[in-house]
Amino acid sequence: LDHVIDAVIAAMPQFAGIKDAAPDATFRIRGQKLAREPHRYSGRTAMRANISVHEPRQPQDKDTMFAFSMEGNNQPTAPRSEIPFAWAPGWNSPQAWNKFQDEVGGKLRHGDPGVRLIEATEGGLDYFTTVPASFQAQDGQWRIAPYYHLFGSDELSQRSPVFQSRMPQPYIKLNPADAAKLGVNAGTRVSFSYDGNTVTLPVEISEGLAAGQVGLPMGMPGIAPVLAGARLEDLREAQQ
Repeated sequence: LDHVIDAVIAAMPQFAGIKDAAPDATFRIRGQKLAREPHRYSGRTAMRANISVHEPRQPQDKDTMFAFSMEGNNQPTAPRSEIPFAWAPGWNSPQAWNKFQDEVGGKLRHGDPGVRLIEATEGGLDYFTTVPASFQAQDGQWRIAPYYHLFGSDELSQRSPVFQSRMPQPYIKLNPADAAKLGVNAGTRVSFSYDGNTVTLPVEISEGLAAGQVGLPMGMPGIAPVLAGARLEDLREAQQ
């Protein structure tokens, strides 16, 4: 890994800082690597006892200063900022972190790990200087406004029978003015085409939408999230 890092720096000097993100593989404390496993992991010998009481050799890590073992340095006072786990006698894991910090909730005693590769420029960020124009309705076009539902918008949870019982039926929301132009009422089925597919849904009237917008429940069957923000040009009452 150290050779790969050196090769990256040679090819892309702008990433020279990655060399300081962590010590190299030769880093030791009193000749020891840093233990990845707490002493409570001694029970690992039982994991394969049904196969063999002879524990196989742990993997050997040649790329980092860590060891795949309980053997190694894990002292809170050791001069290191790379800490694979926090443990201190008489403390649970969250409280044990206090032993590695200069004060409760403070910085690590020997410095926080990692480096910042990209620094902010003096010019600052300018992406707030350009404000997009406000939405303007256009005749014959509608912009899709996404509606997300706790029950139904997630692709995986909507397969659960319990969630399905709480999901609303798919719909399309229209501003009253747009509904009047199309000559449709609440419950009327309208259709539109997108990416070669025709979608037909019942209408719901909503004052919360501006004219020129339609609302769709994102993620529900037949209503792909990619539709959010898309434009429709063929919204019409569905043929009976």
